Amino acid sequence: MNLQNLKNLLDKASRNKKKIIKTILIIILAILISPIAYLGAWIIYNDLRPAPNYTYDPMLQLSHWTVVDTGDITGKTHNSNTDMIFYNNFYYIVFQQSKWHIQDEDGSLIVIRSPDASQGSWETIHTIKLPNTDVRDPKFANISDRLFIYFLPNYRFDPAPNTTYYLYSDDGLTFTVPQELQVNVTYKYDTGITENVTTAGWNLWRPKRLNDTWYVLASGRKYTEDPGSIGDADVTGTMTILLKSQDGLNWTEVSEVYTTHGNGEACLDFLPSGEIITTHRVGSMGLPGYAFGNPHGATVIGTSYNNFKNWSFAVEFQTRLDGSTLFTWNGRIFAVGRNHLGPRADMGNHFTVKRTAFYEVKTDRLVHLFDLPSCGDTAYTGVVLKDGWVYASYYTNPINKNYAWFVGQLFLVKSNIRIAKVNLTGLLAFADLMGGV
Repeated sequence: MNLQNLKNLLDKASRNKKKIIKTILIIILAILISPIAYLGAWIIYNDLRPAPNYTYDPMLQLSHWTVVDTGDITGKTHNSNTDMIFYNNFYYIVFQQSKWHIQDEDGSLIVIRSPDASQGSWETIHTIKLPNTDVRDPKFANISDRLFIYFLPNYRFDPAPNTTYYLYSDDGLTFTVPQELQVNVTYKYDTGITENVTTAGWNLWRPKRLNDTWYVLASGRKYTEDPGSIGDADVTGTMTILLKSQDGLNWTEVSEVYTTHGNGEACLDFLPSGEIITTHRVGSMGLPGYAFGNPHGATVIGTSYNNFKNWSFAVEFQTRLDGSTLFTWNGRIFAVGRNHLGPRADMGNHFTVKRTAFYEVKTDRLVHLFDLPSCGDTAYTGVVLKDGWVYASYYTNPINKNYAWFVGQLFLVKSNIRIAKVNLTGLLAFADLMGGV
């Protein structure tokens, strides 16, 4: 073979090599771009998809309005995590203000109040922050005429709080400096030794009063050196205990409530018998799965007996009742929380649509009553019963949209604080029609 032929062969091989490299690069680029293009198209679809047509039975006399508009201040357009109380002749709402659903170390909790809860009547009273710390899940309690706020600091990108802070006000205007809450819990070891320990590391949800004693459900971990991320309802080992207090500052364990599967955001109210009914958010019942949901995502309903010492449970797969509030009217228990539009095999799927909804809570099931105008990242409610009406605070992405949960968490994050007002007599009658009796 002469030199010219060899040169031609080498040139051809070089050109073929360049073509192969180019083809490989195009394939790699396509692989990288395709998910981004798909995600972009999916977000655009979410923004264009029309909202559902919400209709309500006239007996409910339902009205709803925006309390806090999303606004346009960069990093402060995601309003979420509400609670509501009536205190000293004012309606109060506390909510989180941040840049998105996940960790925001510059986020804060905002306390507002109004004399009548109407649109445009709210004034800002107080702002709660911890240095370089995400703060969320605030809860009110009026304990001996002192307005308490309990809230959860979060130290993870994907939120999973593992302790509680508190502050309080004696006039509804001036608040104390936030402090970490220590609670007294009981450890019962296999050796038969019982030990009472005062410790932080428990997530309190919403306190409720029976006679002169306050009770609250708290999620945390025992019997392990690893405190874990107890805010995550999927974490094995997370249990819920019942605490009691006379003053809102000193909390002591009454009993271990639900210990079988990781759970959190546990709410309580009182049955006509004086015993307690609870709802627990359970991400899974032993099966792995998170972002794309889980067939065993559920609401566990607990009922106490023997003066809150023992518990029985029922599992409801209709929804995972995230961010809920329980309330009692005429001896019946209701809840306002997140509707995952189930039952479904992927309960909790981040890429599906959610709503905020009213339910009746029975000892063995939930009865879905109606959805509120809501979409995307939504729920985390507060409730006030006043003059024959129930006022429910909640948050949602724009109600003229129909975002999937994940879109409202991370991409199209603007969200409002809203109130829905429902006639309580009509609510009972409607619950009867829906099979709640």
